[in-house]
Amino acid sequence: MGNKYKFEKLIEYKRNNLIEQEHYGLIVHINSEKVLDKIGNDKNYKFYHRSCMKPFQASLGIDYGLDKKYNLTIPELGVCSASHTGDLIHQELVLSVLSKLGFKESDLLCPAIQPLSKKEQNRLIINNLPNTKIHNNCSGKHSILLGVCKEKGFSVTNYTDYSHPLTELVINKVCELCETDKKEIILSKDGCSLPVIATSLENLCKGFLNLFLNDKYKKLKNAFLNYPYIIGGDGRLDSEIINASKGRIIAKVGAGGLCVMVNTDKKEALCVKIADANMEARAITAVEALLQLKWLNEKDVSSSHLNILYKKAIESETGELLGEKSVCFSLK
Repeated sequence: MGNKYKFEKLIEYKRNNLIEQEHYGLIVHINSEKVLDKIGNDKNYKFYHRSCMKPFQASLGIDYGLDKKYNLTIPELGVCSASHTGDLIHQELVLSVLSKLGFKESDLLCPAIQPLSKKEQNRLIINNLPNTKIHNNCSGKHSILLGVCKEKGFSVTNYTDYSHPLTELVINKVCELCETDKKEIILSKDGCSLPVIATSLENLCKGFLNLFLNDKYKKLKNAFLNYPYIIGGDGRLDSEIINASKGRIIAKVGAGGLCVMVNTDKKEALCVKIADANMEARAITAVEALLQLKWLNEKDVSSSHLNILYKKAIESETGELLGEKSVCFSLK
C-alpha cells in the first residue's frame, strides 16, 4: 500500500507545544480540464465513494423521468441524495417518495438503525418507539432506486444484490459521470447493503462537476443549494458548508473521511480524504481548504455553525485554553 499513495499530514493537535495527535490525508482540487492542486500523492489509488455516490445514484431517477412522472418535489429529490439525520422532516420526505412511487417502508432493504439526530433519538426513547428503516440515513437513496427498478421492470425484492441489473445501471452511470472505464472500478458493499464503487479522488471530483454543472440535473443542484438541511441536518458538515456559502457551494460527505465540494460559480471541485476517517479532522481540513481557496471567507465561517466545526482551540472542561489544532497544508 505504501508505494501506491502517500498521505500528507493535514492537521496536528498540540498541547504545550507537544504534538499528541496527527491526522493525514489527501486533498484534490480540479476544474473540468485539469488538476489545479493536490496535497499528497494518491497515484490514482482508488477509494470507495461511500455516501458521496448518492447524487450519482439519485440522478438515475431523473434519467428515467421519475421526477416528472411521479411529480417528485425538489426536497424529495434532495432526500434521495442525502445522508440525512432521520429527523421528522426527513422521514416525511422519504415516506412521500415511497408513496408516490408505489412502495412502502417494508420494501426498503436498508436496515432499521438508530437515527443520527440526537433529537430524534430522544423522541424515540421518551415515547418507547423503535428505530425504523426510514431512520436509516440511506433510506432516500434506496427509495429512488426502488423507483428505478419499477420503471425498468426489475425485481424489487433483491435490488441490493451484486447480480441485480440495477447494479449494472449504477456502475454505468458512475463510470459515465466520473469519466472512468468499467474495468478500472472496484466494487464492494456499503453499510446500507447496496453496492459501492471505488475510483480515484480525481475521478470522483469529475463526477460531481459533470453532474452538478449539467442543466439536465438542475433539480438535484437546486435541492443541494436551496435545501441544505435535507441533505444532512443540524451540525452536519455538508449542510453547514452549503448554508455558510449562501447557496454557492455544493457539499456531500461520505464515510471513510470523505467530503466533496463544488463551487458552482468557479466550476471547480474539491475533495478531502482523511486517512483515519476522523470527522473533526475532516471538518477542519474542509473548512480550511475552503478558506485558503477563498471559496469562503472568515465572516462566512464565524457567522455560521461552521464556526463550531472549525473550532481549533483545545480547551479544558472549564474553558481554559490548553492547545491548538494546527493546519499543516497550503493550497495554491
